[in-house]
Amino acid sequence: MRSSLRASFRPAVLLFAAAGILVPTALRAEAPKAPSAPAFVSGDWLEKLLPPQVVLIDARPMRDFVAAHIPGAESVSPENLRASAGGVPATLYPPEVLDAVFARVGVESAGHVVVYGNESDIDATFVATAARIAGAACVSVLDGGFSRWKSEGRPVTAERALAQQAKPDFRGNASLLVPVREVLTRVGDGKTVFLDVRTEEQWAAGHIPGAKNRPWKKDVADGSFRPAEAIRAELEAAGISWGKPVVVYCNSGHQASEGFYMLKYKLGHPDVRLYDGSWLEWSMTPGTPRETSAPAETK
Repeated sequence: MRSSLRASFRPAVLLFAAAGILVPTALRAEAPKAPSAPAFVSGDWLEKLLPPQVVLIDARPMRDFVAAHIPGAESVSPENLRASAGGVPATLYPPEVLDAVFARVGVESAGHVVVYGNESDIDATFVATAARIAGAACVSVLDGGFSRWKSEGRPVTAERALAQQAKPDFRGNASLLVPVREVLTRVGDGKTVFLDVRTEEQWAAGHIPGAKNRPWKKDVADGSFRPAEAIRAELEAAGISWGKPVVVYCNSGHQASEGFYMLKYKLGHPDVRLYDGSWLEWSMTPGTPRETSAPAETK
């Protein structure tokens, strides 16, 4: 992004830095407001601010991007952002590597990034979350994704153009992630709530002890995100408290990115983190406690 845009986004950067501080539970009188920059944006909003005013990222598979995409978009899919690490499949790259990847498509720490998937989906939230971990201060997801954009008759193209790359800022935010060694200390501590966003069948077959189950797909209807008030009420009914820290996980962190992104950036939860290794790492790590449950329909 140009230097003039950096200046215009500086207030947003300060707001996001403040929103990212993990406030001790004892100091929280009530749940804070969600960050001022929109967690989700509409097609109307985006069409007025297409690149170069924002950095637009297409999180769909490369073949879909090449066939057609929103004008000015660059391609970064989840598979560009992860690989095996220590034997654990599909692990996110470290923040400094993510920073370099996003810099290649023009992302700077002070710019505004908008990510879209095919619909309101985990590809979009995974890439958006990775951008946050890389150090991007202002990130939004296009509600409804490419499918809704196209159905509304908005412009699409198959043309691609050379884009200006940014210089890596190396200001990653690894504090959004929780490593397995810390997860071990939090299990059974009476404070941390674990949210498993996999299907009920996967949760029942094996999960972190005490984990609450609410599949991520419950946040979406007809390809778009459901109203935030309804999602919050259902999360609270499932056992999520705004007065306790929350760790979100799935199989590999991909699905969990939606629960994490929704809780932190849309609902404004004061202390929520993503367990990137998730069940793939937990189930292959010696000594980790595991629990099984009967699915609701068989209880």
